[in-house]
Amino acid sequence: MNQSKTSNNKRLNPWKWAFWLLLLAITSVIIGFFLFIQTSTREETATPSSNTTTNVADDVITAEADLSTMSFNQLVTAVIGGDNVPYQLTVGDQVSFSGTLDALGTEVVYTMEGQPSVMEDGNIAIDVTNIVLAGLQLPTSTALALFQLTLPTDLPLQVLARESQIIIRLDQVSNEMDFTIRASDIDLANGRINIFLDVPLSYITSQIEAEANSDQ
Repeated sequence: MNQSKTSNNKRLNPWKWAFWLLLLAITSVIIGFFLFIQTSTREETATPSSNTTTNVADDVITAEADLSTMSFNQLVTAVIGGDNVPYQLTVGDQVSFSGTLDALGTEVVYTMEGQPSVMEDGNIAIDVTNIVLAGLQLPTSTALALFQLTLPTDLPLQVLARESQIIIRLDQVSNEMDFTIRASDIDLANGRINIFLDVPLSYITSQIEAEANSDQ
């Protein structure tokens, strides 16, 4: 049991670090602006203001990030790729998977391609456009069902075999983070990838305080 938990942590760490770096890149400007506003407010306030209070914990800042195809490739690889998944993953004009799966007791090499799109809930749907199994002719739904059997249960990847879709569960990833990530627009052919980060203001202020304390 301990070995399994350790293995899961090792797999999860890469995408956690990737999102931390993404968060820092996007929110650095926000934090700077927030600090500027705080400083300006303190300088302009000569006397105590009214009884109005703000519940910082309820405030959320939404930041938008425009990603290049290369950055999107790194992000997707951090979420559902790496050394501990049973396939190789690449992102170009399409999202491509390659590896082996068990078909009737035989290890079969496969390649699979799909086009990503944004779902209403901010997750990413990959519509499978092509799947090839060496030496076998199987319906796409059957091949996807076999592909699903190769996946770790805690991988944020959901296979909808009947719909010929693979879902990258950003909501599942967000549950492990201090902020929420949502896809907004994905058009790989034209290099247009937009995502949103919903960051609690309380988290930003805690990071500012932590940074200030570390400098003392």
